[in-house]
Amino acid sequence: MTETYDLVAIGAGPAGESATELAAFFGHRCAIVERDQPGGTVTTTGGAPTKTLREAALYLTGFTHGDVYGLRMRTPPEVATDVIRRRTQAVCEVLQKVTADNIALRRVDYIRGRARLGVNGSVIVADQDGRERILRGRVILIATGSRPHRPPNIPFEVPGICDTDTVLLRGWVPREIVIAGGGPVGVEFATICHALGAKVTLVDRGNRLVTAMDGEVAAYLEGLFREWGITVLFGSTVEGAAASGAGLEVRLSTGRKMLPDTLLFAAGRAPNTPGLGLESLGIELDSRGRIVVDANFRTSVPGVYAAGDVVRPTLASIAMEQGRVATCHAFGIPFEGTVDPCPVSAIYGMPEVSGAGATEEQCRQQGLDYEVGRADLAVTPRGAIAGRGGLLKLIFLKADRKVLGVHCVGDIASEIVGIGQMLIRCGGTLNTLANMSLNTPTYSYAYKYAAFDGLRRLAAGRR
Repeated sequence: MTETYDLVAIGAGPAGESATELAAFFGHRCAIVERDQPGGTVTTTGGAPTKTLREAALYLTGFTHGDVYGLRMRTPPEVATDVIRRRTQAVCEVLQKVTADNIALRRVDYIRGRARLGVNGSVIVADQDGRERILRGRVILIATGSRPHRPPNIPFEVPGICDTDTVLLRGWVPREIVIAGGGPVGVEFATICHALGAKVTLVDRGNRLVTAMDGEVAAYLEGLFREWGITVLFGSTVEGAAASGAGLEVRLSTGRKMLPDTLLFAAGRAPNTPGLGLESLGIELDSRGRIVVDANFRTSVPGVYAAGDVVRPTLASIAMEQGRVATCHAFGIPFEGTVDPCPVSAIYGMPEVSGAGATEEQCRQQGLDYEVGRADLAVTPRGAIAGRGGLLKLIFLKADRKVLGVHCVGDIASEIVGIGQMLIRCGGTLNTLANMSLNTPTYSYAYKYAAFDGLRRLAAGRR
């Protein structure tokens, strides 16, 4: 027996959920096929769990307040581990239920099982007992997400060697940890482990942290790492690892050997495309196994779309927009036509790092005549009260003062950047900020400081 739908989404993560929600709102019959839990990586091993781990570490260690008040009360590691595990599990269960309830509220059929594509718009779903059912979709959306990349030369079966999924299953707080990868996830785990009292070494093949972020913001973060005693080894990769006594022996490409108790790989992700039957249908993949799509997220096979990490690594918020764009194009819905041209990015470390729009490096590459306005969060009223610093940076064109980029490192940076992102989307200028009245004491008031700093720099340059 074949069940027929207008849209069948494979994967209940952000892209699949948002796509079916929108289609169902406009009266289309939809189904989601998911092999794990509602919400995908966001509610199981990625977004929510790691961010919960961060919040728990902040609370249990007093990390952000210890230097201010000269007092830090550490929770014993064996207690902290159990508390963190229970809290993380509780948050995951809440968000999974919220996702499941939202899917049910929209009258989208939720089907648990492993899916593969068949011919003529069919999706074959196998449950945990191997029983199969066939769904037929007028439109199919592949939104199966990604998984941590595992180098073949690393024995992940050895206790203490983890990827970003399995590290959350550990039963103890690391004493000494080597983290491979200086991107967002590597930085997040480096700050969390440092707060929990571990000796941290971060290894990266490049020459700076978080290369997608503005260079000045990345340099600020590197300065904090040096201050805290987090070792960063650039120009290095992990060449091998093995069990050694009660810990590990980790060999680096530079010839250096280290003896941590934990090795975490946080370098890259692989798309969850194997087993979907894409090749047999002629769906084009790139050299990394990612699905090739056009501007509307159509694959090379008519009626089949793809969004999220199976297309390229991205944030949950962007994957949601991609799912909606695919749905709008597939069903001719005049609701949303493009993914946000100024997406925001964030790293939930301690402190947070976030940005939207152009970086200084991009402005220089494009030959733009630009200027920068900065604010030290430590000298804003809110920063002084909290006893914590940071940087808010605005990049703007000299000719018309139009804001091109906003970048921040500090408390709630991911929240603060939203103001600048909206300003960029609306074509705002430094004058827009200078004329706004913002609450104080707040971190958002730093926009006034940064705007006035930019205007002063502009005036000084024209004398």
